[in-house]
Amino acid sequence: MAAREIDLNEAVEIAPGTYWVGFYDPKVLLPSNPYLILDGQEAVLIDPGSVPHFPIVATKVVSLVKPEQISTLVVQHQDPDLCGALPVFEDLIGAKGARLATHSISTYLITYYGIRSDIYEVDKNGFQLSLASGRRLRFVALPHLHAPGTIATYDERTGVLFSGDLFGGFAEQWSVYAAPQTKAGVRDFHKAVMPSRELLRRGLARLKRFEIDLIAPQHGSVITKEEISSYFEMLWDLHCGWDLQPAESA
Repeated sequence: MAAREIDLNEAVEIAPGTYWVGFYDPKVLLPSNPYLILDGQEAVLIDPGSVPHFPIVATKVVSLVKPEQISTLVVQHQDPDLCGALPVFEDLIGAKGARLATHSISTYLITYYGIRSDIYEVDKNGFQLSLASGRRLRFVALPHLHAPGTIATYDERTGVLFSGDLFGGFAEQWSVYAAPQTKAGVRDFHKAVMPSRELLRRGLARLKRFEIDLIAPQHGSVITKEEISSYFEMLWDLHCGWDLQPAESA
């Protein structure tokens, strides 16, 4: 991705009709990335973020779409950094409401946020969701990477993979798009968060089936098409989690 000026106070279009609506906070080592998909008069908000950063994310969202046009909130796992703000987004969307798309395993903890939305359990609906236009989002189960109900989301129209924690990274020097220093943060994040190389490889193998033009992770930086293969290769060979634990003594 050629260097260009990006105003982090504005939504950033990363693919046609697809926007990064996140934030940059230099005090946060693990920035979260909410994304918004616009499809005609309908919108999908993916991993809406935390309560402390709700004002920033909401300002960017409403600069693009009326809140009541958000038909779907996709939550790829249950952690508060990516879905703690669900109840306040429900208030913003209003009485019409939005469906909440997630894995049924994740619902056990997501309900503790006090949500009111109807839950669309992707694993009970063929791991796909169709918008009013016929546009289809496909979901990929990535169990224990890092949560048991983790999913990724693939937009068939744009080829964008919203990869959840996979391809995410710590970011002392952060940018919207991956830079040379991004790989070190991705490597360290996966070593710390993912359970083992065996499970990591299983998840990567599921994602390799898709024609991916852009990877949009929950944390860290967006990865463009020309860099995707190198990130797959790096993570395929990475030891993480239990692999790094010392052998137990007899």
